[in-house]
Amino acid sequence: MGGKMTVQQGSRSIAKPRLRAVPNEGASALRPRHSAPPRFPADLVGLATQRVWLDKLFQHEIGIVCAPVGYGKTAWCATLFTEAAAAGWRTAWLSVDAETDAAMLLAAFGLDLSEDIGAPASADALARLIDADPRPMLFVADNADRLADPVARGILAGLVRYPPERLRLVVVGRARPDIALGDVEARGMALAIGRADLGMSDTAIQQFLAASGIALDASEARSLNRFLLGWPAGVRMAAQCGDDLRAMAAAGDWRPLARRLAAIVDPVVDALPAAMGDMLARGAVAPWLDDALCLLMGGGDSGTAVRDLASHSTFLEADGDGGFRILPAVRAALKIRLDPADAVQLHRVAGRYYAARGRTADAVDQFLACGDLDDAAGLIAELAMPMIRNGAIDRVAAWIDHLPPEKVAAAPRLARVRAWLALFRGESGPTDHAAPDEARALDLLRRAYADDRPDDIVETSDRLLAASAGEDDFVTDMVRVALAEGAAGRGLFGLVHDALRPVMQHGVGRPLDLAGALAARLKARVSRAQGQLGEAERLLREAKARHGGSDLASALTDAALARACYERDALDDAADLSAQALPYLEGSIFQDALIDAFIVAIRVAASAGQGDRAASLIDRAELLAFHRGWAPLKALCIVERARLRLPQTIDAETVVAIGEEERAIVDPLSAPARAFALLSEMRAYEAIANGDRPRLTTVADRLLRLASSSDSAELRASATLFNILPQLSGRCDKMVELETVRFLNHAASRGFRRTIVDVLDVTGVRAVQNFCSEAYSSDCFLALLKLAEPSRRNPALEGGYSAAPGEAFSFLTEREIEILSALNVGESNKEIARTLHLAPETVKWHLKNVMRKLRAGSREEAVVNATMLGLKLIEKVPAA
Repeated sequence: MGGKMTVQQGSRSIAKPRLRAVPNEGASALRPRHSAPPRFPADLVGLATQRVWLDKLFQHEIGIVCAPVGYGKTAWCATLFTEAAAAGWRTAWLSVDAETDAAMLLAAFGLDLSEDIGAPASADALARLIDADPRPMLFVADNADRLADPVARGILAGLVRYPPERLRLVVVGRARPDIALGDVEARGMALAIGRADLGMSDTAIQQFLAASGIALDASEARSLNRFLLGWPAGVRMAAQCGDDLRAMAAAGDWRPLARRLAAIVDPVVDALPAAMGDMLARGAVAPWLDDALCLLMGGGDSGTAVRDLASHSTFLEADGDGGFRILPAVRAALKIRLDPADAVQLHRVAGRYYAARGRTADAVDQFLACGDLDDAAGLIAELAMPMIRNGAIDRVAAWIDHLPPEKVAAAPRLARVRAWLALFRGESGPTDHAAPDEARALDLLRRAYADDRPDDIVETSDRLLAASAGEDDFVTDMVRVALAEGAAGRGLFGLVHDALRPVMQHGVGRPLDLAGALAARLKARVSRAQGQLGEAERLLREAKARHGGSDLASALTDAALARACYERDALDDAADLSAQALPYLEGSIFQDALIDAFIVAIRVAASAGQGDRAASLIDRAELLAFHRGWAPLKALCIVERARLRLPQTIDAETVVAIGEEERAIVDPLSAPARAFALLSEMRAYEAIANGDRPRLTTVADRLLRLASSSDSAELRASATLFNILPQLSGRCDKMVELETVRFLNHAASRGFRRTIVDVLDVTGVRAVQNFCSEAYSSDCFLALLKLAEPSRRNPALEGGYSAAPGEAFSFLTEREIEILSALNVGESNKEIARTLHLAPETVKWHLKNVMRKLRAGSREEAVVNATMLGLKLIEKVPAA
């Protein structure tokens, strides 16, 4: 996030000191205007920490900042400039315009040559000047793409070709500057910062608009950002739309916003030569342009038309495929300049050109835009199933929704596409055009995922796989995933790996697809169930690296990865991943992934003090839970409302009644069993609040049996923790069993930190003052007690109970830890008494308590057990 540009409402007249560029040490206060960073609005945030980018720049020779108008390039660099100065770097700045020459460039460095000695000599003189000081130096050339003076360009090229050891050069522009970079890029010494680094994220846009009084949900913010591509100037304009922006979001129609954006776009286009402005407007109908397409559309008259246009620093950016793209929001604003009839014809031309070039997906969009539904339908029939396999559900669904239902029903391949879309979107749909085995597979997947009735998933999947012959790989892979899902729920981990092995083999050497993403989730789930959280995260990160896009496949891995990051307290990473995943998962049938994403999003928001956002997320989850009829998601909402002390809107008895709990846990794969696994946390809170120890024991026992039947280390840790909550919360003076503490320490050390801390946060856990949590290793359960935050405890769960002195949890006191440390270095009772200034009888009494608490029969065993529990015993310092 260090390089992300975000904007926030506020005064434009009050500057934030850390975001204001400062002059060099020893520089004149009356430096030329072109030699200092310009002022920029105070309501720019997300720029305060550029240290990450400064560190990256230090490893390179040159930074190239290139992005279209309105992405805040200058503000970003001015903040980097300020950060460098604060870090002790020397700094120099040059704002380039049409009049900038070599003398002005040299003056920015503080060098004044009395005579023109040429670019090479000037570069050498600068290099000597820079290297004369041991401090690193940052030089920013803003608007470097406008540098016309050949001598000045030669000086910069000389600095790049033969760089001074301490110089870091940053060149900034809407287009790449015309400076010879030599082999700097080939050697990996050029750091590229582009639109993606400067643009705003979905979450940043959502938060900015919320500060403006415009509440968009995550999917609406994502839709808006697909249109704006993180464009900060466009986001500012969107905020001016007020309530109209919500209507646009609801309709998915951003054309009214495009008309406002014309105020930014038109001045740039009007400043271009007339022929170029016309070419840009005509080319705006197409997402991708090259010279040949421009000529076909009548918008170019030379072989370098598009490249010439890009060099004039408009809104084009090279895409690495020999062409250029125009930002979607800019395209929409430019199309306003076109006659609608001309636009239709241009869409048709672009569609045919794309189809001939093999850019089939872009061709479909163009044919739909001009109303050529037959051409569009033919291409969709070819393209849709491979795209569905890869997880691009939303785009294919948008295409199918554009076609008349009768046209879809009349084409068997389109009808098949519609059946799979209906499955993944949780809708009912006919399967008339599917082969018999495929129709049975669709029915199995719908029952298992959409209807949450996976009871016979293993047996049915086995039969389908045994009967299939020459079935489509995608269908077979999805059935294998369903088989693995059922096996994982019942703790049959060997069967999971056997079922997924062919799926993983199909995915070798190609990007992650939908079945591959589900397989990666399941393999990580098995690792998590076995207490191997590090291995689970490794599997998910490898899967994510195979899929660079944003769709349902990536969302499935992102949700699981968010849960892994949350578990080890990497809350920022967890929040980003869950925010990316939720918009895709909310419209899908994958409830378990949705639960992962919601848990992380709600609890991170709550931990950050964003109670309103957490409550809104619960509301969204509840609507989905009722719409789909999903009991586990309802259970999650109940628990999260209890954690936030919000009024309940769902009766827990309607999800899993207390009288039905025993029956619910018979099959760990069933919806009631999975709902109980989540709801058990709420049931434990209720039992503690009511002082009902038998009920708490029953809940913990049932959860433990469910953990055993599903072979889940995570559920086993939760059940064990529930069992000892009375001791931890001061309701019972019985000492926690040594083996129990040892097991929880093991769970904590394997990574189940938040699983433990989240329960401790809200159950009134307290530790007496003489409990030395600091004396325990940070990855053990006993040390996690200090992470429970009293501010989040719910008094209702504590039942107004006040622990008597000495009744609250205490495992080993400070004195007992001192005794153990003395034992660790082999001291006798007399030596311990002398060192600690105690009577020998007192030492014996402490030793007796230590032996009892640690279940030890000897002094040596006491030390061994204490070490196993995570206690950091003090070593004796050798005499000097």
